[in-house]
Amino acid sequence: MRLLISILSFIISINIYAQIENAFIIEDSDGFVIADNETLEFDSIEFSDASFNFFVRNLTGEEIFLRAELTLISGTDGAGMEFCFGECYNGVDLFTQYPLGGYVSIQSGETQISSGDHFFNQDPGDGTSPVEYSFRFFMVDQNGDEVVSIPELQTDYRVNYLYSSNLGLNEFDSLITNFRFNDNQLNIISMENMFISIYNIHGKKILDKNILIGDNFIDFSSFAHKTLILNFETKDNIKFSKKILIP
Repeated sequence: MRLLISILSFIISINIYAQIENAFIIEDSDGFVIADNETLEFDSIEFSDASFNFFVRNLTGEEIFLRAELTLISGTDGAGMEFCFGECYNGVDLFTQYPLGGYVSIQSGETQISSGDHFFNQDPGDGTSPVEYSFRFFMVDQNGDEVVSIPELQTDYRVNYLYSSNLGLNEFDSLITNFRFNDNQLNIISMENMFISIYNIHGKKILDKNILIGDNFIDFSSFAHKTLILNFETKDNIKFSKKILIP
């Protein structure tokens, strides 16, 4: 009986999780979705290469209000991060909410009005350890207080920023140069031919596919609001994985 109750509880928890939808998502300048908790990796501190513009898209049927905070920092004190979200700040502090004393409003189905919102790290660090930041975007009410209790709606979203001068030597970066999701399609730009196996979060295989040099598109229209695991393997038996959230 205890085993049956445990199984039923597990099934119920899966169903509840599957019903949760994002109140908003974050996109890059080309409209590709940045997955929740995705890490943006850079091997430069020059503005043209290290600056990342982002747009927050409201997926709800009403106007929403957002703020952001730095929740984790490593290898730096935050003074070298230029962060723009509604307003620009040269330097960020842990658990400080931006914009200071206000919020960014976004209409239903739209992105924020400001077009220059971005991350830009200028701190080279100690030359050995990477410089890391983790930002959390979250919904607030008109008083600027966080909204945390909307049923079946995820009201926060995380983006990580990592700088390391050694990233140019990273094996994964040398194989995949672009990895974005837009209009129900995953776009993979590969530097060599390889094989991909895609699994859902419960370990069930969904798709096997050969990836060719250049652009590759995979249709995910039937897998909305799912977390998927992508396992890659090259002809030289190099293996690596990537977890993505389909909005």
